Amino acid sequence: MKTLQKIPVPLFLFLLTLLAYALFFWEHGFYWDEAPWAWIYYRLGPEALTQYFSTNRPFWGMVYQATLPLLGPVPWAWQLAMMLMRWLSAVLVWLVLRKLWPQSSLPLWASALFLVYPGLGQNYISLMYTHFYIVFNAFLLSLYLGLLGLQKKSLPLHCAAALLSIFNLLTLEYFYFLEFLRLPLFWLATSGEKRARRAGLAFLPYLAVFAAVTAWRIFFFPHQNTNYTYQTLEDLRVNIFAGIGKLLWNMLQAFWTTVPAAWMRPFEPVDLSTLGLFTAIAAFSLAFAATLLTGLYFSRNSQPESRISNLELPTANYSFLLLGLLAWILGGGALWLVGERTLPQLHFSADRFTLPLMLGSSLIVAALLGLLRRWPRLQLVLLALLVGFSVGEHFQTNAVYRRDWDTQRAFFWQLSWRIPSLQAGTTVLTNDLPLTVFSDNSLSGPLNWIYNSTLITPSAALGGKTRDPGMNYILYFTSVRTQEGRALDSGLEPGIAFEQDYLATTFYGNTSQAVAVYFAPPGCLRVLDPEIDPLNRLIPPDLREAAYLSNPSLIRADNPASLPGFYQPEIPRNRCYYLSLAELARQRQDWQAVVELYEQSQSLGDHPNDPFENFVYIEGLAHQGKSQKALNLTRQAYRFSRGFMRPPLCALWERIERETTPGGERDAMIVEAREALECP
Repeated sequence: MKTLQKIPVPLFLFLLTLLAYALFFWEHGFYWDEAPWAWIYYRLGPEALTQYFSTNRPFWGMVYQATLPLLGPVPWAWQLAMMLMRWLSAVLVWLVLRKLWPQSSLPLWASALFLVYPGLGQNYISLMYTHFYIVFNAFLLSLYLGLLGLQKKSLPLHCAAALLSIFNLLTLEYFYFLEFLRLPLFWLATSGEKRARRAGLAFLPYLAVFAAVTAWRIFFFPHQNTNYTYQTLEDLRVNIFAGIGKLLWNMLQAFWTTVPAAWMRPFEPVDLSTLGLFTAIAAFSLAFAATLLTGLYFSRNSQPESRISNLELPTANYSFLLLGLLAWILGGGALWLVGERTLPQLHFSADRFTLPLMLGSSLIVAALLGLLRRWPRLQLVLLALLVGFSVGEHFQTNAVYRRDWDTQRAFFWQLSWRIPSLQAGTTVLTNDLPLTVFSDNSLSGPLNWIYNSTLITPSAALGGKTRDPGMNYILYFTSVRTQEGRALDSGLEPGIAFEQDYLATTFYGNTSQAVAVYFAPPGCLRVLDPEIDPLNRLIPPDLREAAYLSNPSLIRADNPASLPGFYQPEIPRNRCYYLSLAELARQRQDWQAVVELYEQSQSLGDHPNDPFENFVYIEGLAHQGKSQKALNLTRQAYRFSRGFMRPPLCALWERIERETTPGGERDAMIVEAREALECP
């Protein structure tokens, strides 16, 4: 126990970082927007990534230009980088607050809470959030250097702080209005009769920087409202009183979400059906361990608020609380301007809007705990529980991301088995894949990485010349892209041309050049059959409609796709592997190969979860004259659901009858199948 007393605060925060974010870091991959960003940089080249960011955050794009060559397309390396930046952000919060309250426990409490803030679940999107925290850390370091410069009356420190402030303001909008937090910090850091005047004078150069950057954004930056419009300003212009009411309501909702709801979230009941028993037990065990560690460390290394600096109490707690409220209000400045579209929520993807609010939220909670100074044991218990169970919450989120990565890997490996190569210009239509932190838009990046044959090597990405492979493929969730205003809103009719702007490049497609696939694990990925699957009531209605467009002839077997290194190693070659090869063999009418693959699949002792996985084998066995096996598989599929399976099975046997040579045994097989299925 005495060892805990010797652990410095940065090391304790580092241990907390490992508990919250490091477990199984090597099992993570690229998520959401970072998958297409990696594809753009390493396949289309650095200039294309610059173009991608040019309409929203051009200076942020420059940061990527500096960091991507260093770590490469290696997900585990970015996980480590994110953890380092996340830890550094907590250390900087502690350093800034300790400058103002050196004898108080509140800076340490707030930094620990900030580190494990449970409202933001996207930290595992490491390539993206490494860069978010680079900017956040620049801002926090700017605050620290500004306070240090004020204390030491050092112009060089103020200049360094101003440069970091410019970096924050030019790079991201998330922490834009937090720059005004500098003024109350300067006021708290000074004393005496003229403290307000001294704080104001110290703040003036930073205000000038803010005004200059804001003027550039308003009058010179050509893409000010490309992604979001300032709905609040429009509401105020139309009706100032209604606009103010709407703004206050939005702020109230955001406060509830990011303060009370976020900190209560780790204590909500666990859904075992989605999380799994093992993960739930592991999460609770980790939460208990983190709670114990935090409680012991704080009990031996920080003083309960009942015994700290009596001269500061009770003003220290109240000033800390007011600073937290101000940090929360300023942190949401950009969100308040945009309105409902950026209201934070505690689920993907809207939880990203908690990022600028989590500093204020953590300060508020730390201050509220400080108000319990008459009950020091209760203070420490509540603090330890909040920190510990937030660690457990992050472990649960960790499991979701790892599961999503496994599912994505399975999707692309099975896709590459089934579609070794694909004609350029093809649209891949799918159901909504069972992924939480991906969209069809983000999956189009790795799709092109896999199937575009031209590769920009790392040396080329660093300045060499190579032919731009362009964007030859797009992946669409049919339920999404057929909505009004989307690419396929004209309907899933053949012959409709469309285009998809991907910022770095553009995809030009046509509904007559599409392949429809269905993937619902534990079922295997299948390319939909345009003759059979429109009758398949086990797939979503929009995908049944898309099945008419599915053109398997666009699939090629030559020049097979190669999955990038971060998808390695290959997933196990289970029944889905043999099903993919069997469907390929059906395309080339190699019925003997289909039967051989069926026998190999049977030797695994694994059984289909989707009765349609047997259709290719029924067809192959029938073509090879193995009538009893074909009929047995037909009956097996039919037993799944007579109403659902009769139409597609009857259509399958109609095709078998049409494509096989008449004869005694074959005719008897057809008659028996039709009678068993009660085909009209």
